[in-house]
Amino acid sequence: MRNATKKKKSYSLEDGALDTLGSVIRVMGDQSFPLGQDMEHDQFRAYCEEFARHVENGAAVPEFDVIQSIDGERQWSKLRVFVADRRRAEKSFVMERLGNYREIVEDLVIGLRSIGPRDKSTEDTVNKGLTHVRTAVDGGDLSNVKAVLEETVRKVDETFSEQRRAYEEQVGELQHRLASLRQDLVAAKEEMKRDPLTDVYNRGAFDSAVDQSLNLHFMLNLPVTLVMIDVDKFKQVNDTYGHAAGDAVLRAIGECLERSFIRKGDVVARYGGDEFAVVLNDTSATHATKLVDRFLKLVSDLKIPELQGANDITCSVGYTQIRDDDTAKSFIQRADQALYAAKSNDQKAAECAD
Repeated sequence: MRNATKKKKSYSLEDGALDTLGSVIRVMGDQSFPLGQDMEHDQFRAYCEEFARHVENGAAVPEFDVIQSIDGERQWSKLRVFVADRRRAEKSFVMERLGNYREIVEDLVIGLRSIGPRDKSTEDTVNKGLTHVRTAVDGGDLSNVKAVLEETVRKVDETFSEQRRAYEEQVGELQHRLASLRQDLVAAKEEMKRDPLTDVYNRGAFDSAVDQSLNLHFMLNLPVTLVMIDVDKFKQVNDTYGHAAGDAVLRAIGECLERSFIRKGDVVARYGGDEFAVVLNDTSATHATKLVDRFLKLVSDLKIPELQGANDITCSVGYTQIRDDDTAKSFIQRADQALYAAKSNDQKAAECAD
C-alpha cells in the first residue's frame, strides 16, 4: 500500500510538470516577437499550441513530423529544435532592429553637427555678396551696381536652395528609414563585446564609445577625456619570462584600470597588443589627472607571481580633453601624441592640451 501511494504521488508530479511545460509553450506563442506579417505570428502561435498538446497528452504535430504518441513517449528533441530555432530568429530580429535604431540616431546627430559648417558657408556667401555690392556702390556706376546686385541675389538664392535641398534630403532619408522599422520594439540594448584575455572592452567597443562620446559632447557640451596607456618594455617581459607571464601582466593592468576608472559610464578597453584606452565621459582633463595618478599607484604596487619576484612593471599614460571640432581620428591622435610625449620625456603621464 505504501508503494502504491509513492507511485501515485510520482505520477501526479509528472503530470503537473507536463501541464506546466505546456503552459510555458503557450505563453511563448502568445508573447513572442512578431517577426513578419500577422499571419506568421498566428501560425507560430498555432505551432506552440500543437506542441503544448503534444507535451500534455502526446498529440501529433504534423508540420514538424511529430507523430501521435501511443506509449507516453514525447519527441523532446524536436521540441528543443523548435524552441531553439525560434529564439535564434527572435535574437537576430532584435539585434537587427536595434542596429537600425542606433544608426538612425547617429545619422541624426551627424546631420545636426553638419548644420553649423553648412550655415557658416551660407553666411560667407551672403557676406561676400554684400562686400561686392558695397564696392560697386562706392564706384558710383549704376549699371555695375545693378549687375552686382543681380549676381549677388542669384548666388544667395542658389545657396539657400541648395541648403534647403540638403535638409530635405536628410530628413527624407531619416523618415524613410524610420518607416521601415516595426514599432513593436521600444527598447533593446546590444551588449558590448569584451576582450577574452583581459575581460575589459575590446577595440570595437572602444571605437563605438568614442563615436558616442563625440555625439554626447556635441549635443550636451559635456567634457570628455581620452586616456591612452602603454605597458613599458612589454616585449622584454615576453622575451624574459615567456608569453604566459606577458598575459598575466596584461590581465593585471586591465584589473588596475577597472579599479581606477570605476564609474558606470567609464569605458576601459584593450586598444591593441599591450596598449589600453579609457573613455571618460563628463570628465575634464584636470579631474582625469587624479584618476591617472590612482592607476599608476596601483600599477606600482603590483606583484605578479609569473615574474618570479621582479615587480618592475610600469606604464606610460597620455590623455587629452575633447574639442568642439574633434573627429574620432583627431581625438585619438592627440591622446597618442600625449602618450608618445610621456615615453619620450621619461614621464609617467602627459597631457596634450595643444
